[in-house]
Amino acid sequence: MADNDFFTELTGTDKRTNIPSTISSPVWSGGATTLTAFYTGSVQSGSSGDYYYDVFNKVGTDTTREVQFAIAYGHFDGSGSLSTSDGNNPSKAVYRQFRNICIRNANSDSKFEFPEDNANVFKDVYVINVNRARYRERIDPGNWELHLGTAPGSGEGQIHLIDDSGATADSSVNASQRIFNVVSGSISTGAAVTPSGEAASDFASSAHGSYGLFYPELGLIVLNATRLDRAVDASPAPGLALATVESTGTNDDNSLKLFTQVSNGIYFQARREEQIKSSHFFCRVESSKYNWSQNPTYFTGTNAELTNTTFIQDPKAYITTVGLYNDNNELLAVAKLSQPLLKSRDREAVIKVRLDF
Repeated sequence: MADNDFFTELTGTDKRTNIPSTISSPVWSGGATTLTAFYTGSVQSGSSGDYYYDVFNKVGTDTTREVQFAIAYGHFDGSGSLSTSDGNNPSKAVYRQFRNICIRNANSDSKFEFPEDNANVFKDVYVINVNRARYRERIDPGNWELHLGTAPGSGEGQIHLIDDSGATADSSVNASQRIFNVVSGSISTGAAVTPSGEAASDFASSAHGSYGLFYPELGLIVLNATRLDRAVDASPAPGLALATVESTGTNDDNSLKLFTQVSNGIYFQARREEQIKSSHFFCRVESSKYNWSQNPTYFTGTNAELTNTTFIQDPKAYITTVGLYNDNNELLAVAKLSQPLLKSRDREAVIKVRLDF
């Protein structure tokens, strides 16, 4: 748009567009970084209740509550769930669905391995699936922590789970679907801390494996049921004594067992990571421009005389807003300054407007 009394054209040197940057923000509703209370729906549809539990951030009577994540139990052979007339089982469907999503080049015999280089395979898993609207592009690796079990001092056990992204030599490999191990540890101090002997690599050749696998781009934490079933004082590789039941043709409601442990842990911290693109516009205000105002308080009387007569020789105005227009004089974006900016013939300014999208 060409310069005139009302507009100033932005030239090529005044614009920088499509600048990528990565931001991290809280995952949970309302900008919450940590969930400390967990609720299931009193009634979940018959089509989904046998497969998973939706977990909400507020009680069922609160109309503003939202689903934060879901918990499911999967078994390769369908154990721990009812059988249907066609021979299918909810737990089998869950296991194979997540297997097909998570395991590259999966075939009909593919099973989860904990950790990835483990020679052992595992027939049952628990899956925590973060709601898509919550994590957007991905969960931020190294920036989540989940507590399972009752708090220490209760006579029971509690484990703190994180991922091992900080210990991975090259986490950018397969960036479209990265995989990290779920290990015992804490990020409460600002950096991931894994107790000695608790890293996933310590159990690479064992029969019980690590706690699970974390897929940041998929918003999935796949937990190893075999490891969680171990006693809380087992050495090495303590578990949660979860007591997963693998009956044939019976709904053992294993998903509820994990939900109970999540609820007892009263702590699920997570942040999301997403890439945004920004455009920067440098709005240059020259000394001779924008020294007058159309604000009604600028004038007085029926002849629209200046309220402050000194403005006749030395006009002044305050810039509070910058509008970006297209060539058809259509307003596309508005930027507000944090405080009014004094403008006169003795003052020039460059106002940087940033648009994120």
